Amino acid sequence: MVKFEICENNGQWSRFTEFYMEHRQRIIPGYQVTHALTDVKNCIRNGSAAILTDELDEVIGMGSFVLGLEKHGFNNKEIAVLGNCYFADKYRSNRTFIRGLQVLAAKIGELSGDVKEVRIPTSADNHYTNGLYRKISDRIETIDTLYGPFHVYSTPYDAFAGFCGRFR
Repeated sequence: MVKFEICENNGQWSRFTEFYMEHRQRIIPGYQVTHALTDVKNCIRNGSAAILTDELDEVIGMGSFVLGLEKHGFNNKEIAVLGNCYFADKYRSNRTFIRGLQVLAAKIGELSGDVKEVRIPTSADNHYTNGLYRKISDRIETIDTLYGPFHVYSTPYDAFAGFCGRFR
């Protein structure tokens, strides 16, 4: 059975960070350690993260978000931005991904009742995530990054939470 844990203590954040560092280049090819560590810092200060563990208490996945846009100093808390998520291969083809989105949607709502919009960036080359995110949101822009073009999807928070809730 998969268990979801919101990172609330040093042990959980340490496990999240270790898993992220180990899998960062599967998430984004060539992703530098410094960028991943900046992501972790931003989640700790401006958002939240979760780890997924299996029956042996091994971390098998992670997800995160921040409140606000980095380019605006995370001041606009009405926007939640999903961070990099990753699941071990064995857990990708089942409902684990959707369940992870449900956990993040609930945590976003809990941390800030002011969130109006959820943004979801993903590599333009990742056909799986682009296909999924197109089902729940609209692409609002494509940005060039050090790691190639990324599509940014946007949806109202209520629509995001509603989509996630359909699969309970």
